Amino acid sequence: MPTSSKEAGTEWVGIGNRVRDARAAAGMSVRELARRIDVSASHVSQVERGLASFSVRALYNVVSVLGISMDSLFESGQAQRDPEEARGDEHGALDEAMMVLRAGGRPVIPLPGGTRWERLTPQPESGAEFIEVIYPPGHDQALHPQDFIRHSSREYGLVLEGSLTVQVGFDKTVLHTGDSIAFDSVTPHRFWNETPREVRAVWFIWDEPRTGSSSPPRDSAHAGRTD
Repeated sequence: MPTSSKEAGTEWVGIGNRVRDARAAAGMSVRELARRIDVSASHVSQVERGLASFSVRALYNVVSVLGISMDSLFESGQAQRDPEEARGDEHGALDEAMMVLRAGGRPVIPLPGGTRWERLTPQPESGAEFIEVIYPPGHDQALHPQDFIRHSSREYGLVLEGSLTVQVGFDKTVLHTGDSIAFDSVTPHRFWNETPREVRAVWFIWDEPRTGSSSPPRDSAHAGRTD
């Protein structure tokens, strides 16, 4: 469901700008992008101006259609510290080399309903996403869980805190603190929080490998699938 300006948040100004730049670079009109991701042209226009936000499903459709990574859309977190200020304390060479991302500087994407994605890598990763997802208390989610999504990836999740309901295909289960899951993202799936407490989970999404690239090992049941 589209999100209005009251719910979009200031982060979507930057995200909208990046969507607009990627669309322009692809030589695609607002109307054509809207047609391909199955939303209205006015909604795309509002998102690009930071007045609305895309759903999870629409976001995955956008990155697929425009040929960009999800990581590239994240709003930047806190600015990197000046190297001179970092000398002599725990923020040292690894921070300067962009290997370390401090908790207060995570890039974010706020989603409809209050769910929040926080990127866990200092820079966008090619072909992968490593994120923490915070699911708010789920009074509305229990009645109206998010739409099914699907994309050509392999997905790994670990619940850090709380109980998360997961549906992959026709099967549903609840993951509790410490439980984990791995599945092919081409299977329609969705997650929601039916509890009165916040849920936190870490997700790693490995994009479908291109010819000649390496991929995590998997059994033969996952081989040869197509989107």
